[in-house]
Amino acid sequence: MHCLGFSLKHTLDSGQFFRYHEQDEWYYIVTRDKVFYVKQTQDELLFEGASARFVRHFFGLDEDYARITRELSQDPVLARAIRTYAGLRLIRQDPWECTIGFLCSQLSNIKKIKHNMECIATLFGTPVVFKGKTFHTFPPPGAITDAVKLKACAVGFRAKYILAVNDTVSDKWFAKLRTLPYERARERLMELPGIGEKVADCILLFSLGFTEAFPVDVWMERVLTEQYFPHKKKQPKDLVAFGKNKWGAHAGYAQQYLYHWARMHKSTHTF
Repeated sequence: MHCLGFSLKHTLDSGQFFRYHEQDEWYYIVTRDKVFYVKQTQDELLFEGASARFVRHFFGLDEDYARITRELSQDPVLARAIRTYAGLRLIRQDPWECTIGFLCSQLSNIKKIKHNMECIATLFGTPVVFKGKTFHTFPPPGAITDAVKLKACAVGFRAKYILAVNDTVSDKWFAKLRTLPYERARERLMELPGIGEKVADCILLFSLGFTEAFPVDVWMERVLTEQYFPHKKKQPKDLVAFGKNKWGAHAGYAQQYLYHWARMHKSTHTF
């Protein structure tokens, strides 16, 4: 598949998706009940285990990336991040799996989140053999029912939230969220145990198509303060409002470029 203007590495390594690993230049990806692998060679994407339609949708290759980045690059700070991590896209994840992933993200790091998610899949999912390797699908809503097994996945205090959300939502519930305006969908998510503003915005952005969502965590607080408010202390809710007002429908893309830059470079003074 032709993939001009796409970077598989930047996209997968940007902290938005957790169930993948690289081996021999191939990325093995498990998303809900699908297992496939993918490799990029310049502007060509090679893959097996998924249809071209699925891969194109999953990696957002049907978006007008050139227009989005052209508009965002009017901001000189973003322009440098976009040049450095050209081709970074927003992955369209399964909403249920994305919800559990970002519930696990609270007071955590990407390495630990990946371990949490793999453990949950191993203990509650179904084994699938692909290319001679055994993977595990992610359990559907309602299937994470054993508190002892869940705590064995080292999710800590997050276990009670995962169990409560597991008992509350369904795939139909997430489908309904897609039909709501952004603010209402955000409110509905935040009615769930353990889901605050940041986690809600991550779910909206990375799985439900709300590209105006602008998640703010400690990395985003740091980069936004240093680059846009160097002499002012802003609250997270003010930074969210800033991002949404400044970048509108593309705020989520702006957030992901800034977040990836901040995390990769540690100090945003290198912008």
